[in-house]
Amino acid sequence: MARMALVITEGGYGKLVSPDEFRTQNRGGGGVTGYKVTDDSGPVVDVLAVDHGKGENVLIYTAQGKAIMTPVDDISERSRSAGGVKLINLSEGDKVVGAAV
Repeated sequence: MARMALVITEGGYGKLVSPDEFRTQNRGGGGVTGYKVTDDSGPVVDVLAVDHGKGENVLIYTAQGKAIMTPVDDISERSRSAGGVKLINLSEGDKVVGAAV
């Protein structure tokens, strides 16, 4: 069981990232890439702290009212700069607006 960051994008993509992959920034730092944003993925809409291997579920919901529940253990672990995997299929014009564990 490991504590992970679950990153979810507007286009329905997501991934698990180890917090150890993010270095500490000081004042004036340029930031750290947490997700490789593309036209398909869209911007990041939510980052949740989850326990991988504990049997948690994540509820992902869209602007048009669609919602799905997915086991956290089924989501791929990726590097912080990599793209994610498709978590929810969206209708034309719909987008992910949030998520909850």
